[in-house]
Amino acid sequence: MKEYFGRYTNVLDAKGRINLPAKFREPDSRDQLFVLARGSEKCIVMFPVGEWRRKNEELDTLVPDGEKRRILRRQLNYYASQQKLDKQGRINIPAELIKYAELDKDVEVIGAGKKIEIWNPKFVQGDLKQSEPEFQKLKNLLDF
Repeated sequence: MKEYFGRYTNVLDAKGRINLPAKFREPDSRDQLFVLARGSEKCIVMFPVGEWRRKNEELDTLVPDGEKRRILRRQLNYYASQQKLDKQGRINIPAELIKYAELDKDVEVIGAGKKIEIWNPKFVQGDLKQSEPEFQKLKNLLDF
């Protein structure tokens, strides 16, 4: 499974598309499918479709309570949208997700391990600043 890292400044076009950075694409990206959904923070998360399926299957183990699992699965999948890269490497972002993340013309595309995050730059900067103290504590666990 591909790992994503780094950040890229990008532009959301008038049709609600961004050009996915080349480093985030597979060599033959014509049939590359992603699932876009609301992130935990005010961002859009983007998973390769296989990873999204794996995450959904993981719910059965991580959330054994049937009612809670049903609520979580419904909320996650209700706002999810499967999208395919076009020939130019662009991906469409549904209007509902653009509104949720309050995206404007400029966006930041961030590699976050097995997923990609799409942010309004003003929100990601605030999130990074707010989470810096916790990050300093946690990075010691990894000997960074």
